[in-house]
Amino acid sequence: MQLQDIQTFFSGNPLDRADHLRKDPATMTELQQSAETRLMLLHDGNIMSDPVGGIYWVKQRQCAYLPIDTTIFLGLEDGAPRYAASLLGDANDFDGLFPDAKLRDARAIAMKMGSAHPDLGIVAQAKSMLSWHESHKFCAKCGVQSNLVRAGYERQCPSCGANHFPRTDPVVIMLALHEDEALLGRGPHLPPGFYSALAGFMEPGETIEEAVARELMEEAGVKTTSVSIVANQPWPWPSSLMIGCTAVVEGKKLTLDETEIDDARWVTKDEAAAAIRGETPDFFVPPPLAIAHDLLKDWLRG
Repeated sequence: MQLQDIQTFFSGNPLDRADHLRKDPATMTELQQSAETRLMLLHDGNIMSDPVGGIYWVKQRQCAYLPIDTTIFLGLEDGAPRYAASLLGDANDFDGLFPDAKLRDARAIAMKMGSAHPDLGIVAQAKSMLSWHESHKFCAKCGVQSNLVRAGYERQCPSCGANHFPRTDPVVIMLALHEDEALLGRGPHLPPGFYSALAGFMEPGETIEEAVARELMEEAGVKTTSVSIVANQPWPWPSSLMIGCTAVVEGKKLTLDETEIDDARWVTKDEAAAAIRGETPDFFVPPPLAIAHDLLKDWLRG
């Protein structure tokens, strides 16, 4: 279901997450043993996908001898249970078990699909959740290994009784605008010629708008006068929510934080449009799977 004007990649999850069912272990056991149950398999963060990039769903009996680490309930698809399971061992151990499937990185799946797709929303959910379980197996309060409860949406410490819940990290990503130009930057991790919207994690005790203004001042030295929220996107590396914004700024003079930004440039709409079309050999912008691409296209549409 599309609930925002811009359908970003990794959004549009069609599953009914059925929170009310997670509280009953007996119901969860019954669902997992159902003939209608299907599982998506992940190994080292990669997803078992079919030849066109969609999720390769497997039956419960096909997993009987697989080295499964963690299994979580994703939800219901037209009433049928859907789960995700992480696999232990080496990727080569699974060669030939599923001839029509291949382990792919979520970005590769998105690129192969070429456009926003409901399967990508499920991928974001499964990848983020299993990454959280992998990195949060021990109680943050007392250090004892915790137990998975509520079908994977909580971990509970058997020693001190503390409850731990999956987290999503909010990130603001913004296109700074001044008159008819937009600001793009290149971080140290990006290849030469590749520019994107500026971004940063939100900090405790600030609004989205305040985070946008702070990041633009810290990274580029520009003062924000207004902020508009454009769209948002789940980003499962490991579990972020990208909040896409535009920000009107007072001037074009830049003072860069060189630890965060190697270079920045103001671009016109003609330059941005040419880069999106792939017509600028020395100037590249993010591909459609990234919300920065959506921000640029939304700006071009006016």
